[in-house]
Order: sequence, then C-alpha cells, then structure tokens
Amino acid sequence: MLKPLYPHNRKYIGAKTDLLPFIEEAIRMHAPAAKTALDPFAGTGVVAVHLARMGLAVTAADLLMHNALAARCFMGGRPGEIDWAQMAQRLTYLQGLEPVAGYATAVWGGTYFTPENAGRIDAIREAIAEWERRGEISPQELAVLLTSLVYAVDKVANTVGQYDAFLKHLGAEPYGADGRHRVDANVYRPLQLGLPQVVESVGCEALVADSLALVPGRPVDLLYLDPPYNSRQYIDNYHLLENLVRWEQPPVIGKTAKFERAALKSSFSSRRRAGTSLATLIRETRAGCILLSYNSEGIVPDELILGLLAERGRVTVYRRPYPIFGHGAGRSKRRPIEERLFVCDVESPPTIRPQ
Repeated sequence: MLKPLYPHNRKYIGAKTDLLPFIEEAIRMHAPAAKTALDPFAGTGVVAVHLARMGLAVTAADLLMHNALAARCFMGGRPGEIDWAQMAQRLTYLQGLEPVAGYATAVWGGTYFTPENAGRIDAIREAIAEWERRGEISPQELAVLLTSLVYAVDKVANTVGQYDAFLKHLGAEPYGADGRHRVDANVYRPLQLGLPQVVESVGCEALVADSLALVPGRPVDLLYLDPPYNSRQYIDNYHLLENLVRWEQPPVIGKTAKFERAALKSSFSSRRRAGTSLATLIRETRAGCILLSYNSEGIVPDELILGLLAERGRVTVYRRPYPIFGHGAGRSKRRPIEERLFVCDVESPPTIRPQ
C-alpha cells in the first residue's frame, strides 16, 4: 500500500509550511481579487500548491530541476492527464525492484545511504530513465515518478536535512552517549515510494527558470518572493537530489560527492549581488501586489528592502516569530528568528530596462 505524499513531506531549509496561514491572511487582505500568481523561488512548492488550492492560476519556478519537478508534480497536472490507478501500479512495480549496483551505489553508497538503499535508488532511477527513453511516460508522469523517488530518498538519507555533509557513523546507533546525532533513525529502513497527492488544474505550470529572467515584464496579479536569505547555496545543500533527478551521472569530487554546479548557484545567496538582484525583481515586475518573505537573519538590509518596495507603492510589514533548526552539525536544537512579510500594494509602473 503506497502512502500518500504531500509537498511538505521532506526536509528543506526555509520551507514555509508552518507559515501558510500567515501568508494566506496577507494575500486575502492585500490581493483578495488576485487570479494569477508567480512564485519564482518555489522550493518544495508548499506555497505554490497552497495558492493553487486557493483557486489562483500559479506559475511556480525554481533554479533547481528537482524543485521545479516537484512543483509540477503537486500542482501542474491537468484533470485526467494521469491515470492514477496506473501510476500506483508503476510505483508499486518500482518499489519491488531488487537493488542493483550502479552510479548511486558507487557515489553515495555507504555514506549518504546504506548500500542496500543506494542499490534500490539505482534500480528505480534506471527503470524510470528507461521508460522515458522508450516514450512510455509523459513529462507529467515523469515529474510524479521522480518526485516520489526524491521524497523517498530524502527520508532514508544519512543526513540532518541537507546534503552539504553526511553523518559519519553509518552502522552505529542513532544517538551517542553525549546526545549527538550520529545516524538518522530512518537510514536503516528500506526506501519506500509514496503516491503524490496533487492539485489538478488547467491554469498552473511549473518551470526550471532563473527568477531574474522570469519575473521582469511578466504581468501577474500577485508576485510571491521567497529568495534565499543567507550565503549558503541551495545547490550545495541539495546537490545529491539534483544529481539524481538530472541523472547525467557526472563525476563527483570530495567526500561530499558534489558535481560541477557553478551554473546552478543563485545570486541571491551572494552578499555582493543579493541586493542588486532583488532590486531587479522589485523594480521590473508588472505585478499588482508583491509579497516578499524574508527573515530577520537575511543578508539584504531591511532599509534597502523597504526603500525598493516604497518606489513601487504602499508598503506594510507583518512579523511572526518562527523557530528554525541550527547550532551546528549533528545538532537539531531550534533557535528563534522573526519571519517577515513585506507587502507592497503596487502603484507605480515598472522600470523599463535599457536594451
């Protein structure tokens, strides 16, 4: 029996699952008549899916393919596009495959995953790739299958929630005598695929795209911005999942097995470029309302954010205490920060970029 799978069922830095009521309240106050929305930093897709459930036609995008595919999986399907009984059969078939030794086993086995689960990843990913090569699955079905695999992989990964490092005691008990996290408790369980629970609609889409190319000049009622807020690159944190989805099987380097990923790094995680990049989005959007999620530890100063938004219209700021995980590798203690929603009711026209 396949378990139901939802966008929030994975570990992701900065995911807004617990803040959805906070975001929805701001939207209903400032953009109650909105019909279209753009979310160019979709991440797990939890906000995009929530907006779709509210009835908006949503365009979700992300620089990373595994995030864009998840958004497509959960809110990009058209009614009747997928035979869900057949999809369940495919996932059940994949679940029953015997492990094989391939790329995943060679680069991730014994570090990020047990050898058995690495072999399961190889078997499942190669079967999906073969169906794609034969033309037996549609792009939407591919998004569903790969998203199910990504979420299953994330559940049994030997990490504390991201892939910039792995826990170095595979084979040990989950916690040491000193309380340090040595191995994730789920690591020894067999990888289990789930059945994604989707919002089928005719007006939603998901793209692999850079926000700086997507947002300027695009007419939309609501622009929801949730950019990276610190200098830690998301591709560094989730390189393994991106590599799995792309399945180009590139060479990897170092103990953490990262592939060459310079083209997938975001300017919003650069202290030097984040402010300029945010200015481009705010000044050049054609949205009727801008919602910017940015917490109190962000690298772009509040003064700059407020100044940029004030150029476009009336600005309101909403604040909410929000605990996050931190305090070092191997520890899961929470620390409090403040999540802010900067809302701009747009009044002035966008800036036209010189050609």
